[in-house]
Amino acid sequence: MKTKILISNARIYTMMEGLTVDSMVIEQGKIIAIGNNLERVNSFRKYDNIDLRGRTVVPGFVDAHTHFVYFALSLGRVWLQELDTLNACLEEIRRFSRKLNKSDWVVGEGYSPDRFRHRVEPDRYMLDKVTGGRPAFIYSKDQHTAWVNTRALEIAGISKNTRDPEGAEIVRLLDGTPSGILREMAAYNRVRNCIPPPSKEHTNRCYRNALQIAYRKGVTGVHSFDGPDSFEYLMDLAENNLTGLRINCYPSVDLLPQLHKTKTRYGTGTEFFRIAGVKLFADGSLGSQSAFCFNKYAGGKGYGIEVTPSREILRIARSAARLGLPCAIHAIGDRAVANVLDALEKAPPLNPPARHRIEHLQLIRRKDTAHIKRLGIIASMQPSHCPSDINMIRKYWGSHGANAFIFRTLLDRGVDLAFGSDVPIEPLDPIAGIAAAVRRARPGKRDVFYPKERITAVEALHSFTVGPAVASGQAHCRGRLFPGYPADFVVLSDDITHIAASKIYDIKVLGTVIDGKIKYHHKSLSL
Repeated sequence: MKTKILISNARIYTMMEGLTVDSMVIEQGKIIAIGNNLERVNSFRKYDNIDLRGRTVVPGFVDAHTHFVYFALSLGRVWLQELDTLNACLEEIRRFSRKLNKSDWVVGEGYSPDRFRHRVEPDRYMLDKVTGGRPAFIYSKDQHTAWVNTRALEIAGISKNTRDPEGAEIVRLLDGTPSGILREMAAYNRVRNCIPPPSKEHTNRCYRNALQIAYRKGVTGVHSFDGPDSFEYLMDLAENNLTGLRINCYPSVDLLPQLHKTKTRYGTGTEFFRIAGVKLFADGSLGSQSAFCFNKYAGGKGYGIEVTPSREILRIARSAARLGLPCAIHAIGDRAVANVLDALEKAPPLNPPARHRIEHLQLIRRKDTAHIKRLGIIASMQPSHCPSDINMIRKYWGSHGANAFIFRTLLDRGVDLAFGSDVPIEPLDPIAGIAAAVRRARPGKRDVFYPKERITAVEALHSFTVGPAVASGQAHCRGRLFPGYPADFVVLSDDITHIAASKIYDIKVLGTVIDGKIKYHHKSLSL
């Protein structure tokens, strides 16, 4: 794409209070004009005119909750997410292991007992039989549980005598021996930290592959919640102008002392990489039955795990506030959400546009929605989790599931939503996310989960464009197609706002442009 471009004969959703136009002018990567029939304006006649033949243009999608570097690395690991039996998982792990050197770790992603046709909780001995003596670490789909083998436990020094860490659990057999299932970070990090880091070359290769996936899905920016090692990697990419996406980074709370030492304040960074807050966990997840709830899980599985108590959340919020940094707090269970609200009620006020966020917010007491609105907290949610989790919600939360994924209620009460995928937990696919928020049902299924909580395609599109910009304090310069904003946009095969809800999943991204540069285009589209 050249430096002076006129996009014409399109249906352009600017996301400026319902304004839709048919043309847009771009110069040096910035939008300089929007309107109708701009190809007839004398001053634009010499611009390169791209006739989109009535196709739909929307602002570039921004995924407000990713583990992007981790997602990239997962592309080189054994992938179990689509497998629906334990035996199929074991066979896939066996095939993958055979390709490795004897000293290599077997690292994988995505097993889920609740998605097996017959629920079976795996153990270390099953993994021992298929890994050929290699240490193994396999994340569950929700990444709040790890399945490890005997060799990995030995390397990490976890035995029958090892106590459960605070805010985590080492699952045990009847005799007290670790079963190989480790719930929550404080338990599984002891093993994960023993895995040798990948080489820079391997990470670079995986990252480039992940960028191509993002471009094909229309993603022009992400909010990154990667760990400390990935933070350093992203910093290095940013210094060399190689991020490939606009990244708002939320470093782990473990890095807060380092941020204080370097006096890294809110908004530090560049056009393509900036610090937007710090990330911490209040609880676990639904899939691991560790989301912290007011009511017991069905089957007497307890109330979940309080990973970070309210008083500690408050201490962290106070520390982060000294740098002007908001907190992005993982809270899935309704009790964890209430704890976060109690802590942030007492936290120092932030200077606008910085705002605290609750990540996931899957289950919430209705009375707490007003508290979220009053405190100005962003509801950072992942609509694709909703259809994926329907069966687990019904199984573990029962009737309380009526308070799960309440998109409509939150919007009606004036709460700002920012949508994401939580990739690699769910695919990096904003169109699928929009469809999930609009339908609240699996693709091709009619089992709608509490239909009164559905929202419109326009509202869901807003939550994947303007919403993330609001969440990161950039609503004045991101998330819309308007003069002065970067030319970050996506061309779609269909009008996402005027198509049957069941057909949204079928919409294709035909072109992705970031900063006026073409990152992806389908062969049917001339850009």
